[in-house]
Amino acid sequence: MATRQVWAAAVMTAVGAGAVFEARRLPFGSVSQPGPGLFPMCLAVGFTLVSAGILVAALRGRDGEAPAAGDRLARGLGRVIATLGALLAYAMLLEQIGFTVSTFLLIVFLFRAIEPQRWLAAVGGAAVTAGLSHLVFRVWLGVQLPSGPWGF
Repeated sequence: MATRQVWAAAVMTAVGAGAVFEARRLPFGSVSQPGPGLFPMCLAVGFTLVSAGILVAALRGRDGEAPAAGDRLARGLGRVIATLGALLAYAMLLEQIGFTVSTFLLIVFLFRAIEPQRWLAAVGGAAVTAGLSHLVFRVWLGVQLPSGPWGF
């Protein structure tokens, strides 16, 4: 167990919990008419859950032996460049293939190449993410997004 990881995750979990506490003071609204507290609350809850997950993983000692600093830097730089390239491709393909399909492809790439997941998890997660994004932005909020040749 890396003591620094545990402390960092514990502090971030506490910060997230504090953000949830503060965000609850703002009016939440609804999905169709969001109030000023909707997005802060959603972000604070998500941040807290992710931080708590990192804390649990650090307490369990799942990280094992840390890679050398040079390896971490090279891997991190490669991930940054791959992510920027994927976002550039996403922006260029958005009009041609539509929001939902390009979002699906971006998420599959990120799940497979940036933080490797199994194919089933990558495709399933991407399908859920693209589907929910389509539902929230297009259907519920009525945002005009590129449809692409398939109409969705």
